[in-house]
Formats: sequence, structure tokens, C-alpha cells
Amino acid sequence: MKLFGLNKEEKKLRFDSFPKIERTRILQGRFVPGVINNGGSYFFINLQVFEDGLIDCWEMVDLELFKGKLNSGWVLPKIPNGKELSIHHLGSWTVKSGEWIFDKESYLTHIKEVVKDLNPELKNLFNCFGTTTKKVGKMNVSLLGMADGKPVKTENPENYFSEKQKGDSFHSFLKIDDLNYHLMNINVFADSQIQISGIEDPKLVTVDEFNLLVKDGEISTELAEDSIVHIYGFGKCIIGTCQYSANIEQKLSEIKDIISQLNGDKTTSEICREVYEEYIKNPTVKLKDKLKVSYENIPEHLRTYVLSDMDVKDIPVRMIIYGEKEIEKWSHYLISKEEGYELPHLNVPKPKDE
Repeated sequence: MKLFGLNKEEKKLRFDSFPKIERTRILQGRFVPGVINNGGSYFFINLQVFEDGLIDCWEMVDLELFKGKLNSGWVLPKIPNGKELSIHHLGSWTVKSGEWIFDKESYLTHIKEVVKDLNPELKNLFNCFGTTTKKVGKMNVSLLGMADGKPVKTENPENYFSEKQKGDSFHSFLKIDDLNYHLMNINVFADSQIQISGIEDPKLVTVDEFNLLVKDGEISTELAEDSIVHIYGFGKCIIGTCQYSANIEQKLSEIKDIISQLNGDKTTSEICREVYEEYIKNPTVKLKDKLKVSYENIPEHLRTYVLSDMDVKDIPVRMIIYGEKEIEKWSHYLISKEEGYELPHLNVPKPKDE
């Protein structure tokens, strides 16, 4: 007898006949100060260290592979003297000299201690078995992706099941005195509360209280040369020349965007992207003007990412608003010009009623 085309006696099962499923596991973790050396460029980051022993250092790795990252110099427990230190969306400064807590060996021990604090019995630690990729067809695909860990605020820390809020974060400086500053994490939550962490005694403030701290000069994004930057649990350094720094007013605008996103509202980037798409379909002077307003409402340090395209970045938007010569600021254009290649083009429509 056949049932849906199968012999009753057939034993071999086709596993692709069963529906695929996925699951999500919530893991506790901590941000831990660290430095990534990417081809001689040094980036201060929050390493994301989780209770299962996985660490996100621009790649998710287990403790054994993390040891390899340390030995290869990809991850560093310090910032070398004379090198430029970059902090994402905050700025870049030359480090004149530094005093650092760890060497490679003690830093690895420190990371293991963070894992043990999260998982005292070190149960169910993840083992990558020496690799973080698998072969899918002809491609190597990441097994673990990026952690994208977010700060969490718990209403009642004593109650495991207490309601939790996920937030988002960026870095800034907290003034100690005219010479000394803390590098800190600004963790923003949907209820408009801000946690200042990365200091010995974290603080929880409202947006209004945070704005007052900015107004009083207690929180800033800019540093004078020879300022001393203290990084809690990592070390300190004297900074020299500033290559660039974010504007503190723009960071306040970023806080508004984060709160909007966390509450399911549109960010300034999303609003601008919608206007851009509307303009592409129907290029008019009115929409061009609307695009200019919406683009300039985006915090300046976030404008590059408005189209979610890391190839062209915001160049097409800028060409519409400010003129076609904006293409000359595109990295592909600059490289092609320098190497003598044919110059690339981007086609953006001009207003039909201009």
C-alpha cells in the first residue's frame, strides 16, 4: 500500500521533510575594555564577554581562540605609545604615553575571571573546536555571527524574573578635573533613563539631568592635548593630537534617536531614507528640499549610514542636495583618481521641475 507516494515498508527518512526550526537563548554578559589592532589601526572597543565563554572581538570566539587573538596581536591589552586611538563615533587621538594594568597573560586571566563571575561553575562553556566558520557550498559562513550585545537595565536586580529593558550605548568623557577624564559608557534606555557606566560607581540619570551635566561641562566629547584619560579596569593614557572628535550637541541628538528607536518610533535616519526613496520615485524640488531638511536633522556622525549601504554611503543623498561634485568625496572615486583608474559614476535624478 502507498501512502502519499511512500511504501509503508520504506525505512529511510528524508530529514528535509521535517520543518526547520530555530531557538534563541538569552545569555548574560559584560562589556570589558579592550583594543583591536586592525592592520596597525587601533580601536578601543567594549569586548562582549558572555557566560558561555564566547567573546566578541569583532568575531565571536571561544576562550581558546581568544587566546590566539591575543597572541597574534589582534586583541591588545594596551594602546601603544605614539599610535592613534580611535573610539567609534567619539573621536581619534594620538596616545603620547600610557600606564596599563595588563599584559597578554594577565589579560587572558582577567577575561576568564569575567566569565567565571557570570558562570561560577563554568558549566556549558561553548567550544568552537578551532573554527568559527562552516562550508556552505563554496562559501565559508560564520557559525556565530556578531553578538550585538546591548546594555540591560533590570527593574529589580534581586529578582531574576524582574522586567528588563534593553538599551543602546556609546562612549563619552566624564570630567574629573581640568586635566583628568574618565572614558565612560553612556547606556540609553527606552524610558529616557541614562546609565553612566565604565566608572567605579555607575550612575542612573534622566535625560534632563544628563543635559545639565553636558551644559556644566562635566560630560564632553573633546579633550585638550595632554589630558589624561582613565579607562576603568584597563589603565590610563596621556593623549596628544586630536584627529577628529564628535560634537557633544550631536551626541545629544543621537540620544533622542536611540530613545525613538527603542520605543518603535522612526529615527532621523529612517525618516530621511523614506524621503530619499520618495524622491527617487518622483524627483521634485519640493522633495529635494524636504530631503535636505531630513538629512541635516540626522546627527552628523551618523549621516554616512543613512542609506544602509557601506559601499556608496551617503554620497547619492549628498549629490541630490548639494550637487554632483559631492561624488568627488566618495572613497571609490578618490582611490580611482589616485590610482589612475576610470572614475566611477553614480546616477541620481535631478528635480524634473527645477
